[in-house]
Amino acid sequence: MVSQTGRAARATRESGRQTRDALFAAATELFLEHGDGVAITQICAAAGAHPNQVTYYYGSKERLFVEVACAAVLRAGKRAEDDAATAETVGDYTEKLVGSLLGPGAPSVELFVEAMLMTGRRGELRDLITDTLRTLHSSGEDALIRTLMRTGWQLRAGIDVEAKAFWSAIFGLVIQKTATGESFGYSLEEAVAVIFANLQIPETVLGTSID
Repeated sequence: MVSQTGRAARATRESGRQTRDALFAAATELFLEHGDGVAITQICAAAGAHPNQVTYYYGSKERLFVEVACAAVLRAGKRAEDDAATAETVGDYTEKLVGSLLGPGAPSVELFVEAMLMTGRRGELRDLITDTLRTLHSSGEDALIRTLMRTGWQLRAGIDVEAKAFWSAIFGLVIQKTATGESFGYSLEEAVAVIFANLQIPETVLGTSID
């Protein structure tokens, strides 16, 4: 039988999880809309929490920001893979994949780029970025690169290097989009062309079936 002390401890842990989750959810919404300029007080007001609870559960606003950014870009990557899953050709697959990352997924990718820049000043947060990049690259190996390999395309480097090249191109395009705002110069077709040029994949591969 659980003692009264045990029930109280369990209730405290559950309350703590709820507060932590509420802070994370509020921070995700605010950071995606406003970037890292959001104040702790804004996050706490949205979460129904107190500023000292950000420090208690996350250590700092910067760590909370990086955790939110990492989770967001992983969701964007997974959604892009899901969006591209029904494609019948390499060209269609890549358009859906890149279109998802540069379209609805762009705010999440932009947030992650901000987080990468932040870790240059906050070395203690680098492990979060490193682990997230490793996951993105591994996922990329199973998505675009392996799809291309089924067409007979010959890798110019190791599959892990190609996956890194893909994400580096995406990050570069998103940085340009962020810097130029609505005047972003790449159409989806041009963005796909940039990705293929970065990976050195011939245009003839675009029409190849991936069945």
